[in-house]
Parts: sequence; structure tokens; C-alpha cells
Amino acid sequence: MRVEKRGNRYRIQKMINGKKYSLSFDHKPGKKEIEEALRGIDTSVKIKGTFKSYASQYISIKEHVLSPTTIKSYRGLLRNISDDFKKTAIKDMTAAIVQSEINKISMRKSPKSTTNNNGFISPKTVAEYHGFISAVLGMYRPDLMLHTTLPARIKYTPHVPSDDEIKAILDASKGTRYELAFRLGIYALRRSEVCAVTAADLDGNMLTINKSLIEGEDGYVTREKNKTEGSSRTIYVDDCVAGLLRKQGVGFAGTPDTILETLHKYQKQLGIDSFRFHDLRHYYASMAHSLGIPDSYIMAAGGWKTDHVLKSVYRHAQKDKEEDMMKFASIYISEISG
Repeated sequence: MRVEKRGNRYRIQKMINGKKYSLSFDHKPGKKEIEEALRGIDTSVKIKGTFKSYASQYISIKEHVLSPTTIKSYRGLLRNISDDFKKTAIKDMTAAIVQSEINKISMRKSPKSTTNNNGFISPKTVAEYHGFISAVLGMYRPDLMLHTTLPARIKYTPHVPSDDEIKAILDASKGTRYELAFRLGIYALRRSEVCAVTAADLDGNMLTINKSLIEGEDGYVTREKNKTEGSSRTIYVDDCVAGLLRKQGVGFAGTPDTILETLHKYQKQLGIDSFRFHDLRHYYASMAHSLGIPDSYIMAAGGWKTDHVLKSVYRHAQKDKEEDMMKFASIYISEISG
């Protein structure tokens, strides 16, 4: 390490955590003396300001690297964190204060009444609040160790629509602008992808999916690149889907929420069990799996990154096929047991 002589004194300069520190001696120091002096430097950052001010700064820093949807979500989370927590000086923040805030949030009534959590904010949403809070503190208070207890996740068991339910939805929507949206959903497209795909993405029957319609603070925008590399894919679609897309020009001229609302409307009209548009992806995976299509091809068609995700989330047996497989196993057992 370089020692500079300035007049009758000796100086050493050292960059620590982006800040330059200077040490001055009245004699030329040795290596051990320099190391001991460096250990005595207080390198802790003198932070001033409230959690709210640093959270706003965090969002601004991330604005150009995260999606508009994520930034909008962060701003919404910050708005709904309690004023007492937001006014707390970030230097005074403790794990106990964070736990207390999470406790309050978990007891808050949800503006969207839910049946699976007695009207309270879902554990998943509570985890999103904690994720945001811990991300802010992780950047500006890296010394603060959090061991927050979160409410237990509610296990969601999706209703995978049967072949008959799929046919009923398609028959009811035939000739409407929703028919193509539902047909694309059966091919494992997400709502955001359905709203962004166009006829220009077709090459014969091969459809390239590499865009999505996402909601930002200033409305909906088309993201020209999907969130993950695996989400961008090219799939084969049937003549009906290809023809409808060429005729309409776009998968769906509207918002993702409109597709979901209309799907639920058809379900009520037809008297079939409610399921999400996202559950059409479950249907595709279950159907393809039951047909014996290898996992690698199912993953490629649906844009799933890993086999683990496919197995843990999307491979849900349809009730009718589940019963068929059980009967098949039962017949085999009967045959071998005489």
C-alpha cells in the first residue's frame, strides 16, 4: 500500500465501499500498523431519512430494469404500508418492527373479498409486502437480519377443466371475438400473450410467441420481449386458430382482465365449475401428458423453464382421465391376480 509523505506527516488513502478514507501518521507506519489503523475506521454508512424516502428511492433505481407491472405493484405496496412504518427512520428499523407491520398487514381485510382466506389479504399478498420491505432494507440496511414469520400459504388446487367443459366454452363463444382468445389459451398462452400476439407472428401454422401486453402506471403497453427467455417460443397451431388469427389480426383486441371476466361469465351461463384462464395451461399440460408427449416438448410449447415447475404446478390430472387411469390399473391387477 502506498504511503505518501506530506510535509512532516505520512498519509495513506484507502477506498472502502466506494468512499475514500485518509489516515495520517507522524511517522512512516509499517504494514501491521496500517492494517490495525484500517480496522479501526468506522465504515458504517450514516443514513438519514424514513423508510418511505428510501423505498421511493429504491423504486426509482429499479424503474428502468424491472417491468412496468412490477414498478406499479411496488408503488401500490408502498402506498398501503402503514404510515407509522413509513415514517420510521430507516436507521431505527428493527426486525421486530418489520414483524409487527407484517402482522398488521396479514389482519387487514382484502378489498377483493376472497373465500379462501375469510376475506383477509391472502398469504401470497402478505409475502409480496414482505418481499418489497426486505428488498428495500437489503439495499439500505444490509446489516439488518430479518427472520420474519409469514402466514402459511394456502394450498391452491386448480380445477383442471375436462374435455367436455372445454368444448362447451368453445361452442358458446363460437363466432365471437373471445373464441380465438380461448383457443389460444388451450395452447397454453397466457392472457398477456394472447393480447399481444398478431397475424404477423404466423408462418404457416407456426406461431411465434415473444410479446406480452402488460399494465404499467400509464396504462397497458406491449412488452416486445417476454419476461424470461423460455417464455419466447414457437408452437404449431391448428388451421382453425391460424385462420381466426389471420382474420382478426390480433389474438384479442382488449385487456387480459376482459378475457377472464368473459370466461367466468360463460362458466356461469353453462353451469360448469369455475376455473381461471391460467388453468387452461394446466389443461394443456395434463392433456399433453396423458397423450404421452414427452415433458421436454410440453415445456417448450408452454414456455416452462424447468421440469420441476411442470411437475409441481402444471401436471394436474383431469378428473375424467384420472378415473380412466385408475380403472386401467384395476383391470391390470385383476388380470394378474386371477
